[in-house]
Amino acid sequence: MGLGLLVVTLAQVDIVRTAGLIAVASPSLLGLALAVVLVDLVLRAVRWQVLLRSAGAERGTGLRLPLAYMTVGYLANQLLPARLGDLARAYLAGQAFAMPRLAALGTIVVERLADGSTMLALALASTVLVSGIAVVGYLAVLGVVLAVAALVAFGFGWWLVRRTRLGLLGPARALTDLVARVAVGMGGMLTIGGAARVVALTAAVTMTAALLGWLVVAAAGIALTPLQTVLFVSAIAMSLAIPAAPASIGTYEFVGVLVLTSMGVAAEEALAAVLLLRMISSLPAALLGIGSVWALHLRTSQLIQPDRLAAV
Repeated sequence: MGLGLLVVTLAQVDIVRTAGLIAVASPSLLGLALAVVLVDLVLRAVRWQVLLRSAGAERGTGLRLPLAYMTVGYLANQLLPARLGDLARAYLAGQAFAMPRLAALGTIVVERLADGSTMLALALASTVLVSGIAVVGYLAVLGVVLAVAALVAFGFGWWLVRRTRLGLLGPARALTDLVARVAVGMGGMLTIGGAARVVALTAAVTMTAALLGWLVVAAAGIALTPLQTVLFVSAIAMSLAIPAAPASIGTYEFVGVLVLTSMGVAAEEALAAVLLLRMISSLPAALLGIGSVWALHLRTSQLIQPDRLAAV
């Protein structure tokens, strides 16, 4: 699907003109955007540090190791489909922080739920305030429907397991145990102080994401209002949440260009901005991830082999 959407996106633009627009983008604004990305990564590492400590991590929860393993996971997401880099991060974190791997996975689930729900809410709100951008509204409504359906399905399944004879069966008991072990990683949200820190840090990374989007589109010569910027950034974030090709190739470009062209931006300018945003947002994390793989003496097999991932 991702490659198909990429082909559709590229077919509607003049690639040469797009390349020219990228070449003349403002270096000073892109430099500021890179600085914002680094701040964003530190904030995300601090948030994961809070979650790891609440989940019972026994060692290595200073900021350096959470930042290192987080960027390794981001790097793996650039290489693996369906966001399997999150599983790789959980596997490695279990070893590094002396904690159960499923509990480590639970901390990452909290991250994803916090970011996803925030961006979904922003998409819904900004769609109401910015007229003429129906596609984001459809994506947001679809996200809400899927989230509600998942909650209903989980609630019904949990009721079946806990309140009926199905709970006595081996698979049901194994599933209950699995959920309980993952839920340990959500301990950071069970206290007022922990939840407040996670919410505050999520708000901070949301603001850095919006600032990053504004700086990059401005560097590409596009003027967006604050509400339009929030709409654009939240749509891009929702495209990243789709478990598709590595690095969400295709869906990222398609959604970004569609939203910007719906705001009256030329297709070539829109694609230039989206490609610049992809490069600026992913390059620092990828470079830090490569450096972390080397510094931590990790093997490639620990990131990409299916049997390693299954061990989580």
